[in-house]
Order: sequence, then C-alpha cells, then structure tokens
Amino acid sequence: MHKNKWSAIRDFIVKNCKIVFPILLVAIVAVTVVIALNANKEKQEAEVAQAEESYVQESQMAESEPVTEEVPLTANTDEEIYAFVETYYNAKSLGDTETLVSVCETISENDLLYYEELSKYIDYYSNLEVYSKQGPTEGSVIAYVYFKMGIINFQEVPGYETLYICRNEDGNLYIKNENNLTDEEKAYIKTVNEQVDVVEFNNRVNVEYNELMSENPDLLEYLGLLGTQVKAAVGEILAAQNAETVPEQTNIETAGEQGGDAVVQTSAEVAPADAGPMYATATTTVNVRSSDSENADKLGKVTGGSRVQVQEVRVNGWTKIVYEGKDGYIKSEYLLMEESAANLETIGSITANTTVNVRSAANETAERLGVLAGGESLSLLAVENGWCKVNYNGQVGYVKSDYVTQQ
Repeated sequence: MHKNKWSAIRDFIVKNCKIVFPILLVAIVAVTVVIALNANKEKQEAEVAQAEESYVQESQMAESEPVTEEVPLTANTDEEIYAFVETYYNAKSLGDTETLVSVCETISENDLLYYEELSKYIDYYSNLEVYSKQGPTEGSVIAYVYFKMGIINFQEVPGYETLYICRNEDGNLYIKNENNLTDEEKAYIKTVNEQVDVVEFNNRVNVEYNELMSENPDLLEYLGLLGTQVKAAVGEILAAQNAETVPEQTNIETAGEQGGDAVVQTSAEVAPADAGPMYATATTTVNVRSSDSENADKLGKVTGGSRVQVQEVRVNGWTKIVYEGKDGYIKSEYLLMEESAANLETIGSITANTTVNVRSAANETAERLGVLAGGESLSLLAVENGWCKVNYNGQVGYVKSDYVTQQ
C-alpha cells in the first residue's frame, strides 16, 4: 500500500513535470531569499549595536579623559601672566592682605592671617619662572611657578606652586580657589599635571630642594618649626579676636552637693588682661570638652607633652584653653602651668649667632618651644648655669649661652 502511494506520486510528477518543477524552483528560490534577507538583517543589527557600543565607550573616554594640547613648558612667555604672578608673590612676602584679596577668587581670614605672620620671616620671593599651560576654560591658564624664598637672616629656599588662573567678566585675572573647582576642571588639571614636561619640572625642583636640605639639616628643622610657629601665632590672634567680640560674663559654678552655695568669678580674677597669654603642658593624654563638665561633648584630645594656650583657670577644677582656634576645656589636674615672662624684669637682650633651639626649661631634653634664627634677638631675663632665660612670645624660654651674644 505504501509502495503504491509513492508510485502514484512519482507518476503524477513525471506526468506533470512541466508544471511541478517550475513551482518547486520558485519555492526553493523564495526560501533562499528569505534566509538571505534574515541573515543580512541580523548582520546589520549586530553592526549597529557594535557601532552604538563603540560610540558610548568613546563618549565615556572623552568625559573621563579630557583632551589637552601638549604645549612644551617655556618660562615667562606671557608678560601679563608673569606680571600678575609677580604681584601675587610680592603681596605674600609683604603680608599685603588687600592685594591678596584682589588677586584671589576667595581667601579665608585664616589664610590672610597666615600670610601676615609668615611675612615676618620671609624677606622676598625671587628668581620667578612662570611656566604656563592652556586651562580648561577660555582665557584660563595653569601656571607652574618656580621661585626662591628668601628667609630673613637665613638663606634662599627653592620651591614651586601650581596656580589656576582665570578671567572674570571684566577680563581681569584671578587665582581660582581649588575648593571651587568643578569635576571637569579637576580632571583636566590632573591630566595636564601628568604630562611629561610638567613631571620633569616638578622633579627638577624637588631634587634641588632635597639636595639643599640634605646639606643643611638645621634649615630643614627650622622650616618645620617655622610653620608650626606661624600657625600657633594665627591661633592666638583668632582667640584674641574672639575674646574681644564676646562681652565679659559672670560664670556661676556649683560649689558642691552639701553646701549648695554658688561661687561667682570672672576671668579677670584669674588671668589679668595685662599678664599676657598663659600656657600649660599636658602631663598625659587627656580629653578636650566643649564645656567644663565631664558630660560635655568631647572635641578631641591632646597628647602628653602637648603645649596649649590657657584662657582661664576655673575654681571648679577645669581650665579653659584654645583648641584648634576655638574654646575647649581640660581638667586642671592634667595640666602643668608654664611660667609667664610678663612680670619678670628684663636685664638685657641676646642675639643668636646661629640658628638655636628655644626650650621650655634649662635642659637639652626639655620641650622645644621654637627656634631663634641667626641675627634674631630676645629679651634676657636671667643667666642660669650656661643657659639664658629669655622672654619668648610672652613665655619663659631657655637658650644655650654658647650660641648667643649677650647685650
């Protein structure tokens, strides 16, 4: 039966071959065309997807890696930029806060005070070399500045600074504060800083600086202490300004549970205004709190041996200090008060023959209060066992007699 069925189909095809074969040919061609079209469509879709992916990747790279033109560094090619940078450094050396405010986009009061204090030790900036690269915005410049800083009664120290200089709406130049940079500006400047010639510039100045410091270890020590002294002086100024703006208040402290009486005092009773600033040294690591109570918020800690400025010694066992430019409180039992030089008689003066340490006691292992550069002078209070007792920023300090000349 099955055989007869296929025989019948074969006979039909043979009999009607002129009709069946063209139909089969058309059907085969149609199927082939459909398959080819589908394959071509899939290929096109793949190519489009790949192109879109490549475009996205290129866009992302363009966003994360800004295109910068690598123009070789050349010193002092732009007269306007050089004159502007020179004005900025002259203002820094003079502590000219008015000019600094005019050339900087924003500058804090703390920074202005810092430059004022630093100018007492800096004589000049010289040998200015201003290398510039095109900035990320129209009219802006990234300036790489080499200089030599002349320290009073000392020697020149090489250094460099990167300044991002822009123009305001009036076309005037200003130094943009790094805290105000956009993400795009930061990315652009980072890319420029990684260019070969900029890296070589930084390395050259670092080598010069490190060679000088290795040959003059006393200079390296002096620079470190100088920075500490300037910051301490700024803290004292801010504390004094804060005290002037706050009216004197009467502090009421509870005497104890049994008596229940109140003890009334003012800060003037403990620290007269003409006594000068008082200091103390922490005898151990101790908490600094926001008020004179063990339950008050903890602002931080000072470690044993740290020197703090005292504003007030209270009868309730707490001492009010200057902590990071603000008011803080420490239990008095953990502080050792330093002797003030305000009421001591001056018997002469001393002048340093070379850079010499100023210590808190007549001992080479005592805490170092600071340094005295060669040529600088201090008031002499007494001479004790090879040490000169001096007035150092209102406090008693000690300097080895061998390194100074007495007047």
